[in-house]
Amino acid sequence: MAAAMITEAEASITPKDSRAEDLIHCSICRKLLQDPRSLSCLHSFCLKCLQQHIESAGKGVTSLSCPTCSTETKLSSGGVADLGVIAFVSRQRNERLIREKLADEDAKIMCTNCEEAGDTSSSGRSKAVTRCFECDEYLCESCTKMHKTFKLLKHHPLFTLDELRSGKVPLSLPDQNTCQKHKGEILMFYCETCDVPICSKCAVIAHRHPEHKQAELDNAAAERSKTIQELEKESAQIAIKIDELIASNEELVLQLKEVSSEANTELDKTRDSVKKQMLEILEKAYKESKDKLKEFKEKNLTMLRNKSDELNGRRSRLQITRMLAKDVTQKGTEYEIAAVYASVTSSLKELSEQKLETPAPKLGKVKFRMIKPGLPVMNTLLELYPPEMKMNEVKEFGNLVNGRGIVCTETGSIMVANFSGSEFYYHVYSDKGELSSKISTSSGITGRGSASSPWCIVLHPNGRIFGTGNTQHVKQYQGDGTYVNRYSTLSPDNVASDADDSTVQGLAIDNDDNLIVGNVTKKYVSIKKPDGTHITSMHVPIKPWFISATSADNIIISSYEERAVHVIDRTGKVLITFNPPDGVDQAAWNPTGICCSKDGNVFIANYQGRVGVYQYDLKGGKYIGCNTNDVTQPWGLALSKDEKKLAVADNTRVKIFEIKIE
Repeated sequence: MAAAMITEAEASITPKDSRAEDLIHCSICRKLLQDPRSLSCLHSFCLKCLQQHIESAGKGVTSLSCPTCSTETKLSSGGVADLGVIAFVSRQRNERLIREKLADEDAKIMCTNCEEAGDTSSSGRSKAVTRCFECDEYLCESCTKMHKTFKLLKHHPLFTLDELRSGKVPLSLPDQNTCQKHKGEILMFYCETCDVPICSKCAVIAHRHPEHKQAELDNAAAERSKTIQELEKESAQIAIKIDELIASNEELVLQLKEVSSEANTELDKTRDSVKKQMLEILEKAYKESKDKLKEFKEKNLTMLRNKSDELNGRRSRLQITRMLAKDVTQKGTEYEIAAVYASVTSSLKELSEQKLETPAPKLGKVKFRMIKPGLPVMNTLLELYPPEMKMNEVKEFGNLVNGRGIVCTETGSIMVANFSGSEFYYHVYSDKGELSSKISTSSGITGRGSASSPWCIVLHPNGRIFGTGNTQHVKQYQGDGTYVNRYSTLSPDNVASDADDSTVQGLAIDNDDNLIVGNVTKKYVSIKKPDGTHITSMHVPIKPWFISATSADNIIISSYEERAVHVIDRTGKVLITFNPPDGVDQAAWNPTGICCSKDGNVFIANYQGRVGVYQYDLKGGKYIGCNTNDVTQPWGLALSKDEKKLAVADNTRVKIFEIKIE
């Protein structure tokens, strides 16, 4: 049975429990709750404060947004006045009022019973010596004697004011909670189906067995107290995660100010370096740039502050819920625990299920562009670019002829597709760059594709190797290179035969460990299970020579023939197009291998024209920079498992680059 009494420490006249103080104070007026009302998020406010808060929303409001955490609470036709109050909060507030009154020993506590009798003057009333919990009255000696004499009142619990101050007796007694539907009936049972306390009449009318599962209130309260405690403990990690996100967001605000300040400084330096005769033109461009930078800063600050407000609201709701959960299970009555159980558990479960993103990465730089020689101004579409990554070559190895697709394994080894006039192999290199084995792509295969040029290769989490190249099939090998089988990549109603001239090239693995396969002849992308079972397929606007999957389950495809790279969804719809890098003409844009990091950095190899590996931002397709041009003819790209290295199949060699953030 939950304790209704309080300990000496808990009965201190000046409360030291800050959590209890938060529960009984209104976060709008910052004062002790007056005529309190509780919202569905478990925050409580003064009725008057809520009424003033909702007035700004106008008439006909059917819901109320919590002033602290923004959670919506539905309102009845009676508005906020019809809202109830959490019984535990109400009792804690009343006890606080009693403490404050008892704490001032110099103040005279007068008999409130004399006042009700009509004598309101201080001279006509006597000093109170006892308090009746049942009547909620302070009584003088005369009224105390009368109280003990009347038959209907003599059983009421009376305590002297000194006893109350000592902390050895409770400041209040649990209410005899009665049913609102059946007057005078005590709430002695609990409907486990509806999660509400009920009386004996409710038990045989509205909550009748066996449609409703019933239990005695004290047993139900004890069981639900344990559930609340367990959920409260589990939510501790959510609280930590929210704190981390808030700290990360605050750090981004500081970074944004610093980046904006750096951009302002750079703009000032540029202005001062321009010749005097261009000052008028420069000042005009300078002012426009300043205005854009200010607009950019304010827009992003507003976005980050809104995010902070949202996270603070979630944290506040979590704090008040955990606080109530912890306190009510320790100090609440059976009724209070049972009455708040549904709200507390629902709130804790909802908060625990809410998805929290990972802290945002470090901000990059504000970029400028040149519209006239010697006259720098900001890009018309001013945006904050992610940090540019530079790559230092740390290793080069291999003796390839035509290296194409490449993959990094968890152990650090490298697999790369290679073909020559008569040899078709997947080369496997150790983490030291030594050739450890070759996997023949024609062993065990007859018919068309028995001697196919390997193109792309992936290593599945199940240990199997899958490859494509110049046929209509995906081929499957065991981890040791033993051929297993092959299957068509077309949909069941369009299955390719050996006579079909379809060519499958692009290959990747999505977040569900399914294969994404590109047919360049039919401009077709299929999603297949590892066993070849068809999931879905789509037509795409370009030949999918190379494919990469994103963390959002979208697909990136590239075609060096059509000089294009697109992000598409699972229907084939183009979401983003990556345009040639700054300073690179369309004719010099020949994109081949692609890969995408978890935080949205896209790396694209350009094997002819302006040769190099280029970095883009997945969110908007923005060009970030050239990571390296220390390559001659890059085809396949692959990130290491920790995403700290990039492997490049540079035609005849394999090159490993270490990734560093500028």
